[in-house]
Amino acid sequence: MAKPKKKYSDLSRIEKNLIKKKLGITKIQDIDIAILKKLKDKLKSIKDTRYKNKITYKLWDVIMCVVLASFAQNDTWEDIHEFVVDNYKWLRNFLQMAGGIPTEDSYERIIGLVDKDELNNLLFDFFNALTFAQNPETEMYNFDGRINNGSKQNLTIYNKAKSPLNCLNVYSNKYGYCIYTNEIEEKTNEIPKIEEIVQGLNLKGIIVTWDALNTQTKNIKAVIEAGGDYIVPIKGNQGNFHQDLIDYFDEEQCDKIIAGNSKSAYMEYTEKSHSAVIKYQLFQTSDIKWYSKLEDWEKVKSFGLVRKTITKKIQVKNTRKNTKKKIVEKEITTIENRYYISSKYVNVQEFNNATRGHWNIENKIHWHLDFTFAQDKNSTKNKKALLNLEIIHKFVLAC
Repeated sequence: MAKPKKKYSDLSRIEKNLIKKKLGITKIQDIDIAILKKLKDKLKSIKDTRYKNKITYKLWDVIMCVVLASFAQNDTWEDIHEFVVDNYKWLRNFLQMAGGIPTEDSYERIIGLVDKDELNNLLFDFFNALTFAQNPETEMYNFDGRINNGSKQNLTIYNKAKSPLNCLNVYSNKYGYCIYTNEIEEKTNEIPKIEEIVQGLNLKGIIVTWDALNTQTKNIKAVIEAGGDYIVPIKGNQGNFHQDLIDYFDEEQCDKIIAGNSKSAYMEYTEKSHSAVIKYQLFQTSDIKWYSKLEDWEKVKSFGLVRKTITKKIQVKNTRKNTKKKIVEKEITTIENRYYISSKYVNVQEFNNATRGHWNIENKIHWHLDFTFAQDKNSTKNKKALLNLEIIHKFVLAC
């Protein structure tokens, strides 16, 4: 039998501090009620599609309860229901709670009726009104997909097979917020979905990043037509282009860039990570006219290489004879090369910010959805409800 999840009031001081570190609070009642009332008033504008004569629970009350339960790290509909039961008296200070306390099924059903775009835009507008941009540098949008594995349903004699919820997310580095979320049917459908999403965004003054799967000529063209720029990777899915970049950035060419080639720029720095020392070398050049299919990539202005040299010490069994040491340290070095194209002119610091900044969507959103909110264990089959719950979790993570 699974171990029952602790309620917030039962957590130890150390566990509460972990929640504080992740979500910024240690006690849900510490949140300013004046701010909660403002959020409730904002939520009243969300369209309620239910039949008026069949409404038992106010829509804004239900959403507020889910938001507040998420701040206290409740990640399932059952947990949300228990949170409201435990905090009902406090919730009545600013919520109507008409009809009493909804069941866990009611929370899932009602949240599933809310329009995802309306919910996401409202929560972002509220977040933006209470905060300020976190990063004054050039704005970057990181595009990345994520699968909620727990929502998958296998074929049985009772149920049809259902694919898991697969979402394409757009993360703003400036605001530290996932500004857009859209469901996609299959992982491979992420490619045309990016083109569709980009066409609906104003990207003026914004650098777009994504993984190599989505570096396609149509997606690049869509970014430029939306007024944006791109710094994106090229891998084997682009076949000859990837090999051409490998051939270009050979040791001789890299040495020339390090020496100060006028059309290029170079940067290097070292970081320690656990038992490893990582050396980063960034090579960027505007010497691109040699590439025969340059016209296929809209407004491309530079190529780049990020070389990551990882040196790690590991303990291994000593195979040498005539020595008493059974375990010795061995140094292992691996080299990873990543190749990029960009619509920006050579600026190696900006290139570094973009290539490193892309991982913010993984580290600040997707990791926490998996571990802080355990979404991969959430078996909700109502994809609309699960998607809206994810949007609420992203709001909580940004606050």
